[in-house]
Amino acid sequence: MIPIYTFDEHNEAFSFWHKAKHDGSIDLPLDLLHVDAHDDMGRREKFDKSVYFPDGSDRNYLGYYREFAQTELDIASFILPAVLNKLVRNVYFVFPSWRNFKPKRRRMNICSAFGEGKILKYNLMIGSDTDRRALKAYPDLTRFNYSMLPVDKVPRNRRVILDIDLDFFACRDSIQNHMGYELEVTKDQFAAKDALLRDQTLRFSGVAFEFTERDGRYFARVSPRRGKDVSHLPSRQEIVAEIGTLVNTLLAKKVKPSAVTICRSCVSGYCPREYAGFIEEELKRELRQLTG
Repeated sequence: MIPIYTFDEHNEAFSFWHKAKHDGSIDLPLDLLHVDAHDDMGRREKFDKSVYFPDGSDRNYLGYYREFAQTELDIASFILPAVLNKLVRNVYFVFPSWRNFKPKRRRMNICSAFGEGKILKYNLMIGSDTDRRALKAYPDLTRFNYSMLPVDKVPRNRRVILDIDLDFFACRDSIQNHMGYELEVTKDQFAAKDALLRDQTLRFSGVAFEFTERDGRYFARVSPRRGKDVSHLPSRQEIVAEIGTLVNTLLAKKVKPSAVTICRSCVSGYCPREYAGFIEEELKRELRQLTG
């Protein structure tokens, strides 16, 4: 049975890939099919903890990587560490048709200083004239291919990690327009609100304040300044068709997932909650054709 792991935000995928390795579903570096509205190829320059599980450690392997995913990674920086960990061999970013991106492919590399897994370096310029002694500082240098392509260009006959973000099907990119945080303030602070709002530097801060009084209590709401609303929110019928296209294409191309990770992206807001439940249910139903 091919495991399917479902979770709230995409940095968690890293720990579930390690779980799949621990449980035997991933037994060698596999190509990653990253089906998403975003490439999530963000680069972290430094980690407090090593990306490598400490040799001889008495710590729990899965617990180590679960904590690593939560404290060291974010929703856009979890793929490249998986390449360094030899979970992922090559990265295929499968973008939705509504993105209108252009396909591209490039050769990349990643490594860490002295192979310690803490200070990361990317895309070192290595040629035939490179002093081999310099590479001793990066013993874990890992080369891989990065491809950005639509669904119909997915490679054939591949054993893969299939990673799907629900925002591939319904996405709200302007998530900051929907964020805000309310704090209770004192009566004196409320009375001084006009002085705060007259501060000329506020317009450069990117945040807006709104003050209200309710039942003798005082509140300040702090939120990012609203920008243009950018979203792709199709009908249910269109979503069902897009899920069908994805799964049928993978079947036709004889793509064989060893593990499937599904990210809801609801906490961040990239996939609106009112869409996520329906998409998840429909997607899992269709994926049974691939996973058994």
